[in-house]
Amino acid sequence: MKNLFRGIILISMFIFLSCNTMKKNADLIIFNASIYTVDENFAKASVLVISDGLIIAVGDEQLLNEYTPADMLDAGGKFVYPGFYDAHCHFLSYGQSKMQRADLTGTASYEEVLLRVKEHADQNPAEWIEGRGWDQNDWADKEFPTRKQLDELFPDRPVYLTRIDGHAALVNGEALRRSGITAETSMVGGDIILVDGVPGGILVDMAMNLVRDLIPENDPAMNSAALQKAQEDCFAAGLTSVMDAGLQVKEIMHIDSLNNTGELKIRINAMLSPSDSNYLKFMEKGEYKTERLHVNSVKLYADGALGSRGAAMLEEYSDD
Repeated sequence: MKNLFRGIILISMFIFLSCNTMKKNADLIIFNASIYTVDENFAKASVLVISDGLIIAVGDEQLLNEYTPADMLDAGGKFVYPGFYDAHCHFLSYGQSKMQRADLTGTASYEEVLLRVKEHADQNPAEWIEGRGWDQNDWADKEFPTRKQLDELFPDRPVYLTRIDGHAALVNGEALRRSGITAETSMVGGDIILVDGVPGGILVDMAMNLVRDLIPENDPAMNSAALQKAQEDCFAAGLTSVMDAGLQVKEIMHIDSLNNTGELKIRINAMLSPSDSNYLKFMEKGEYKTERLHVNSVKLYADGALGSRGAAMLEEYSDD
């Protein structure tokens, strides 16, 4: 009987120790959550286990018995989703807009555009005044704006205001003067809108480059700050991966340098821009792929946009 009793104790101790030693380590367990796995069955779960920055298990409360975490987070029933992916954006440009351009999105009139540009110019001493986001289709007067009021506000500082679709820009007289644009200037794939026989300030598609190419490049520190600002905003909205649609080679390599230092953690699939003379040399090396930066595509520009009246149509626009 004594030997039997000892045997039962030993077996019980073995089972107890086995149960505890069989538990696997983890860095974090998120529990009491409403987790959308987005697998083929769109299954939901309540517990998520993370180790070394990777999800290693998704399931129910049973996982709490299988892992010993360094930390635990009670989600309080809140939702957990996989990271969102923006399949077409301008990540670097967005960051630059936040850092150095007037935000003209949502403006209800040209007068509001001018007000925002004036406020931005007063706070930013840079020689060039930049902005983006205006859309004349949102205004009561849906005609393209002209440079007349810009010339009055900024007779000596060049102004470059990109339309929301990126296919047209409004510039002032100083920008036109520096670019050499006149009523006789023309090019394939672009348009210079004339008003009373002279350039009225609207440049469409390829004509934009005549002014845009004159704007000084940002220094690396400014671009680094812009990229980090864009990353901060993306992460706040649940975006963990983006496709940046059209970048210069040097911009891509700058992004890569921040990846290497750990400053940029978002995943970026970058399209090469064919306007960069270096893109062919970059392509000769083949696909470029790191943990967070992937370059395997080229952005091609085939046509304009409807909102800026630059897209080729079989018939004339009803309003142009």
